[in-house]
Amino acid sequence: MDSQMIYKWSVPIYPVTAQTAGMELEKIAEKRGSLKPLYVVEESADKNAVLHKCFEWDNKKAADKYRQHQAQDLIRNIVTVKINNVDTEKPIRAFVSFRQEQEYVPVTQVFHNPALRENMLKAAIKELEAFRSKYETLTALSELMADIDRNIEEYKQDSV
Repeated sequence: MDSQMIYKWSVPIYPVTAQTAGMELEKIAEKRGSLKPLYVVEESADKNAVLHKCFEWDNKKAADKYRQHQAQDLIRNIVTVKINNVDTEKPIRAFVSFRQEQEYVPVTQVFHNPALRENMLKAAIKELEAFRSKYETLTALSELMADIDRNIEEYKQDSV
């Protein structure tokens, strides 16, 4: 199979090149009929597999990482409907993360701390930019994309 795609990592943390990984994922998808995480793990189990080094194969370490992932999901799923005895308009996340270390902060601390509020706004802008980048080719969203661009620009001008 000759890949017609050029691959790059968004975050280069893996021990194989993005091109190698992308081509291997294409190969797995072609072989299995679709690309599912389960298939990638199964096809990478052999020590000689292209993507083998991208996974933690020590079951004790992997189990701990999985539990941390579950804890992360648990934290992200907690919402609040009342803050300081005031009902929120709609449920909002009770804990937010906008730091690289995936450290979560109670949303009430963010509301009362200008530096944390500014960090959260910066994180929101990054997420909007990522959304914009991911879906910019969808012409059906062109008006939304224009609104995002305008709002990002306004935020950047106001924060100078």
